[in-house]
Amino acid sequence: MATVARTQGQDGVQARRFGSRARAAGVTPRSLLLGIALTVLVDLWIHWAELIMGGVQGHSALANTSIPVGAFSMLFVVTAVNLLCRALLPEMALRPAEMLVVYVMMTTSSVLSSSGQLHFVIPTVAAAWHYATVENGWAGIFHRFVPPWMAQTDPVALEGFYKGKTEVPVLRWLPQMAAWIGFMLALAGASLCVVSILRRQWVDRERLAFPTVALPLAMMEEKTPIFRRPLFWLGFVLPFGISCMNTEHVVEFVFDPLSLRVGRMVTLATLLFSVLALNIPTVPLINLRSNFDLGTAFTQPPWNAIGGTPLSFYPFVVGIAYLIPVDVTFSCWFFFLVTRAERVFGAATGIDAGTTGAQQATFPYLGHQGAGAFLALTLVSLWLARGYLKQVVQKAFGEQTDIDDSDEPMSYRTALIGLIVCAAAMIGFCVAAGMQVFIAVILVTLALIYMVAATRIRAETGNAWLYGPEVDVNALMSRTFGTGFLSPADLTVLAFMRPAVANFDLRCMPMPHQFDAMKMGEERDAPRRPLVWAIAFATVVGLTISFLIALTLWHGYGAEARTDAWRTSQGRVPFDNLVSLLRNPVPPDLPGIGAVGFGFVVTTALIVLRSYFVWWPFHPVGYAIANTNTMTSTWMPFFLAWLFKVLALRYGGARFYRASLPFFLGLIAGDLIGGGVFTAIGAFTGINVYPINW
Repeated sequence: MATVARTQGQDGVQARRFGSRARAAGVTPRSLLLGIALTVLVDLWIHWAELIMGGVQGHSALANTSIPVGAFSMLFVVTAVNLLCRALLPEMALRPAEMLVVYVMMTTSSVLSSSGQLHFVIPTVAAAWHYATVENGWAGIFHRFVPPWMAQTDPVALEGFYKGKTEVPVLRWLPQMAAWIGFMLALAGASLCVVSILRRQWVDRERLAFPTVALPLAMMEEKTPIFRRPLFWLGFVLPFGISCMNTEHVVEFVFDPLSLRVGRMVTLATLLFSVLALNIPTVPLINLRSNFDLGTAFTQPPWNAIGGTPLSFYPFVVGIAYLIPVDVTFSCWFFFLVTRAERVFGAATGIDAGTTGAQQATFPYLGHQGAGAFLALTLVSLWLARGYLKQVVQKAFGEQTDIDDSDEPMSYRTALIGLIVCAAAMIGFCVAAGMQVFIAVILVTLALIYMVAATRIRAETGNAWLYGPEVDVNALMSRTFGTGFLSPADLTVLAFMRPAVANFDLRCMPMPHQFDAMKMGEERDAPRRPLVWAIAFATVVGLTISFLIALTLWHGYGAEARTDAWRTSQGRVPFDNLVSLLRNPVPPDLPGIGAVGFGFVVTTALIVLRSYFVWWPFHPVGYAIANTNTMTSTWMPFFLAWLFKVLALRYGGARFYRASLPFFLGLIAGDLIGGGVFTAIGAFTGINVYPINW
């Protein structure tokens, strides 16, 4: 009895200690409830904007920007309401730590709802049987390799999904929902474990910039002093005013408003705005997106080989890039221009002459260089941190080390075991679907390597859209290394895995947002372990509800009727590629493999040179990101941010730079809020709106 009482007493002490740490971290009942409620609201907003408004009305991407527009807009509203509470009901106001919990619950969960995750996964699950015809022969080519729980094969469910005007047949979707939600949760869990292992190395030792946390942290400060800075509002009003003007220019009623779907309470406000929101073509359109392509100015060879080189002036990209070191911004736009020079050089020298086969790589192999750069960013960085990682492993196995993991997001033992379990679950998913074990191990390993590299790039550049190289995991395993070692079943499972972990579209991976959450917790001195529980809770609940919301909209409006056609089309892309590979197996692409090796070597050299020479001006992440679609759209904002910061530091010094920061934070806030406000108005009124991105 004494032993039992002592054990119960120890459990009680630990529970009280965890409860105290949870409150210090802002994990309170009201922050959890508010976080879940806003996560679900953001998920609904994302699905409505991107499935219903997308391709018809225009919308700003709510989940897949580096600072998610949807979550940040909600944080802005919560901040404004909280300031009012402080004035009228101080005891009701949220503490900064609670606001942190609410925000990270939204970002880490709702990011899974958009392109690159649910908006690609669900159409892929539905497409394999729906688009199978006698002419394309899909049924005979690969259907036998697909287990029923991986793809939707029920004709009733498929007809409702594509034609619409039906309720969701939940029982018919239950096997696929359970399988894919389980896989995505394993992916999010593995990401969180990686973050727990690398947090000390990236945040405390290497001190990566994490520019995407600066503005949310400023919003969470006690009494939000950033709101009292005139420069902030000056920066805010410029992009927000442009969003107002541009929407006024393009406004047109094109679709049923959301207000008619959620009730009549907002109908009066909708009608009032509808009267005010008249199309006024005389209001000028100030297109800050890619409105002119320098490549079109070159019409004569070899200069016409330069390819897409658009000019854009995204204010939020300029603002984020202003926060990072000048060597990083310089390297990003410099290496992008190098890729254009490579194209011209290839055309001038005729290097591609004699290249045969539509499936072979061509000079300058930018996607392959990017693949090599991503592999090197992760593998070489981990090698250089091997001393720290050795201590992590020793700590996990109970050996004496110099590091303490008591305040890490997880104990190192838990993180390592969790990573192994989650990775094994993803591998097991693939094996159960029919993939060979060693192929599944390669797939999951490469996927995690790409994700770590992409997360590091985000941590150092704050890049607006997290794209990987066009030679993604799927292309690397099949078209680059050839199909000789892949069975038809391997290729089939790989096709299904493409939207979730093997695609170059990495915008909606949870790892970058999980790392941002840990960085913000560091800045707010918030205990990290309760924060991990809040993130896990939001991910499980939010993902499940989001899956149901997406199915409800697709069944209500029809994937081929009134929802975004591009997202629907993404469902058949993996299978068109699969059938091509099964009908025409490809040998190893030796030039492509060589380009992957070249990218790996260049990135390794850049990492080593920066390690030994502080003055070395070229940053490896600049080379890696230059070989992705991200820099194609944002090279000019990076150039402008680099120029502004160089001038500020040279002629005003560090003091002037710090004084100018509120203006650039305002640029970010005004642009994001402009996109969020008019996307919300478009949802409720059915008007056309101007997107702040793309």
